[in-house]
Amino acid sequence: MIGKVISHFKILVKLGEGGMGVVYKAHDNKLNRTVALKFLPSSRTANETDKARFLQEAQAAGAINHANVCVIYDIIEHEDQQMIVMEYVEGVTLSEKIKSGPLELKTVIDYAMQIGEGLKAAHAKGIVHRDIKSSNIMVTDTNQIKVMDFGLAKLRGSTKLTKTTSTIGTLAYMSPEHLQNKDIDARTDIFSFGVVLYEMLTGELPFKGDYDSALMYSIVNDEPEPVSKFRSDVSSEFMHIMNRVLEKDPEDRYLSVKDMLVELKRVKRDSDRVVKRAVPPAPDGEVAEQKPTEKVAEKKSKRWVMPVSIFSILILTVGIVLVVKPFSKTTMLPMRTVPFTSSPGDESEPAFSPDGNQIAFRWKKEGSEYYNLYVKIIGTVESDRITDYQGNDSSPVWSPDGKSLAFIRSSEGVEYIYKVPARGGSERKLIDKPWDRIRNLCWTMDNKFIVLSARESNDSPYCIYRIALETMEIKKITSPPKQYSGDSRCAVSSNNKQIAFLRDMSTYAGDIYVVPIGGGMPEPVTSLNSWIRGLTWRNNREIIFSSDHAGIHNLWKLSTSEKIVEQVASSSSWLLNPTISNQGNHLAYEERNWDTNIHQVDLLQKIRSDPTIINPSTHVDAAAQFSPDGNQITFMSNRSGSWEIWVCDKEGNNSTSLTNFGGPLTGTPKWSPDGRMVAFDSRYEGQVDVFVANVEGGSPKRITFSESGDRVPCWSADGRWIYFASDRNEKNQIWKISATGGDAVQVTSGGGFAPQVSFDGDWIYYTRSRTSEIWKIPSEGGSEIMVSNVVVHWSIWDLTKEGIYHFYNVDKIVKLGFLDFSTGLVEEILDIGEERVSAPEISPNGRWLIYEQEDQSNRDIVIVENFR
Repeated sequence: MIGKVISHFKILVKLGEGGMGVVYKAHDNKLNRTVALKFLPSSRTANETDKARFLQEAQAAGAINHANVCVIYDIIEHEDQQMIVMEYVEGVTLSEKIKSGPLELKTVIDYAMQIGEGLKAAHAKGIVHRDIKSSNIMVTDTNQIKVMDFGLAKLRGSTKLTKTTSTIGTLAYMSPEHLQNKDIDARTDIFSFGVVLYEMLTGELPFKGDYDSALMYSIVNDEPEPVSKFRSDVSSEFMHIMNRVLEKDPEDRYLSVKDMLVELKRVKRDSDRVVKRAVPPAPDGEVAEQKPTEKVAEKKSKRWVMPVSIFSILILTVGIVLVVKPFSKTTMLPMRTVPFTSSPGDESEPAFSPDGNQIAFRWKKEGSEYYNLYVKIIGTVESDRITDYQGNDSSPVWSPDGKSLAFIRSSEGVEYIYKVPARGGSERKLIDKPWDRIRNLCWTMDNKFIVLSARESNDSPYCIYRIALETMEIKKITSPPKQYSGDSRCAVSSNNKQIAFLRDMSTYAGDIYVVPIGGGMPEPVTSLNSWIRGLTWRNNREIIFSSDHAGIHNLWKLSTSEKIVEQVASSSSWLLNPTISNQGNHLAYEERNWDTNIHQVDLLQKIRSDPTIINPSTHVDAAAQFSPDGNQITFMSNRSGSWEIWVCDKEGNNSTSLTNFGGPLTGTPKWSPDGRMVAFDSRYEGQVDVFVANVEGGSPKRITFSESGDRVPCWSADGRWIYFASDRNEKNQIWKISATGGDAVQVTSGGGFAPQVSFDGDWIYYTRSRTSEIWKIPSEGGSEIMVSNVVVHWSIWDLTKEGIYHFYNVDKIVKLGFLDFSTGLVEEILDIGEERVSAPEISPNGRWLIYEQEDQSNRDIVIVENFR
């Protein structure tokens, strides 16, 4: 196999082989990255059970999007052999690290928490791993944990593949109920986790036996040797966790990994507070080097009781050493990423208190419709609720004295700036001025100003404003050029002299600018043309920001003087809205896990079954459209690490990317009438433009070259023209351009967005803005006619020959309706449920409905300790 090219993967080296597969390191020639490929082992005959279990591994791991779980990129079939394309993890297995002996206590706690977070993410998806063991856990060079090998995973609601699979696994790590062929749930993983935890602490397995039956007896009946026999630095609280996870009866274990993590975090916090004895003096009078995990104790001990003269001489000597050689061997504490929130729901927009000990944030609890504000002390479990409003509160910022919070409150279609005591209490408007929309707030360190990015009306751009707290005078600081979308995401330097902000060239594409706080000419400090989601100053010289210019949103550091950008944090999740403590040593940000898939429903079934997912991934798959013959589907996705246009067959197999831009947002694909080309929009070169790609291959061709935003294209019925929305005359209108390029011609005058062409080619249907009624106009231009007075968002309707399908809500339940052109009536077709859906698409034969559905979306706040 070595050197062989399979599909677009070149096999480099064999990594290993297990019961359920052989794994190779390979190079992805299409996306220019290293991956791991897993095949059913060639040494055995792959029966249907093996194949089913192999596919189940990909489905199980592919449903999880978490930094501590190995990422599944794709499932590919080549010459009747299925293979899983997965993340290549550079590192060693945990079992290899344990071979040299027990791990340091802090390392054990760190690894345990990361393993727990990975399991929590799997269990949240209804997935039980069933084969947790130290050899299935990888440790990278940066001590990041990756849970691997979901080959035996059991999905909630699935049946066992065969009777014998119930006791498949590595015997020494299996739970008693697993061995006894009883029903198992997430608590079996907690037991296996306990075996790994014991192994990390002692270097040995807790249960032993010379043969299988003896080992099974030991797991079911024996208690492991006490950890205290192997080491003395394990606290009683940690031992309580150790004993509870290894309880024989699952009812006596933790009910969930989440509960276990709460106690683990408490143990970690307590261990961080332990003050250890100072290291002994180094030879030759040098200052002794300390291990990174140690703290120097206060020099108070009976050993230091001695004559004053000797004591004074010693103090003088030590003083000389510290002055002459204060940093002879500097110890840099390692940067460490730790969860700050992990509760169900959406926790976002973190803001450090001035002393760096608390974080304010907004939280939309699971099942709630609204965001409210909370404050949590770092290192504690509970969060204090600050606001309890039946609406949305956002963008909390602290007063310099830490006593108050300012925030944005949405009320009856407008937004106000409010103020509340940081511990909760009476809320009041800071200024009685309504804004159409406020993006974010800043409170200057000198307590003189509130700085905000906002717009005064729906037709005006976002600008940066400054409010004087003494007089409440409002001053506009920036006025973006007409061709730009606006100025947002502001942040004030700690010396109160500069404002950094995002200037958007178009939606989801912009750069960072800096302007004096009193106003002046803004200066660009980046040239990324990317989707920037939050920024913050550090030391008046650096800006930490979130950007997708290299793929999915990660965190970057900008030197404002040298204009140099460096990456500071990366993840397969979206890292957004960074904030830095005033002390500069702690970074916080929100981590978003967002999984949107393409769902399919058979509209001709009399008894409707549950929707199926076409070509699932753990990232965002959206804006799907059937080819004219119904045999292929094009869609947009960030599954490869950046937004690209993809094509697969109608069953969801044989996925191929048509683009490889590797950067800003690319989307809204539309087939040409002959099925040979796909038009789409992209911010690849900054502003939004229309591109065309050949399905057979080749580089995409840029069709529009306006400095304005040209987006959401569609084809004329004869394939000669491409219609699209453009704001080149300030307001979005429908334009058309030759499919080969040239000059664009304006079609509408009353506003236009998201065009769709009738099957006979005579009419263009569209919304007048992103949300409006549906209108139509002759394809050659003419009178604009309202088709329906039902207000819809541009992304929730689809035009067919007989009428218009669209989503609508009834008491929070999403339904699919059909506007019949022949009767003018709307008929309910389908009840979707309480899901977040959009982009309905009907197959050419009218049988199939596909649409995008948000299957997972949650945000948690993460802290980076010892940030530098």
